[in-house]
Amino acid sequence: MATERYHPLFAVDLADACSYYDSIANTLGNRFRVSVRSIIQTVIDRPESFGRIGGEFRGALVDRFPYVVVFTIDGGIPSIFGLRHAASHHSSWFSRTMPAASGEPGDEPKSR
Repeated sequence: MATERYHPLFAVDLADACSYYDSIANTLGNRFRVSVRSIIQTVIDRPESFGRIGGEFRGALVDRFPYVVVFTIDGGIPSIFGLRHAASHHSSWFSRTMPAASGEPGDEPKSR
């Protein structure tokens, strides 16, 4: 059983932020990755311990870095939508929608 779902663009968010930190210092990107993994594990273990930041969206602040993991809880499973800089415009944080996973409602071919 899945413990979390990721929006496909989450990997892009993470790669962009890691690239930025790697450009500052060789080990900084790796420390950022470790901090992101740590907060995601906490989100998986205790998703309801994080406050709502807009509608159903919740935010988990990455330790020692100004980034927020933006997620919702769907049927007890965290759906991670993005990794956002805390100073970025907040309206963009909530614009993503989670694509339907294989076998979920919405995957059926539409009849013409």
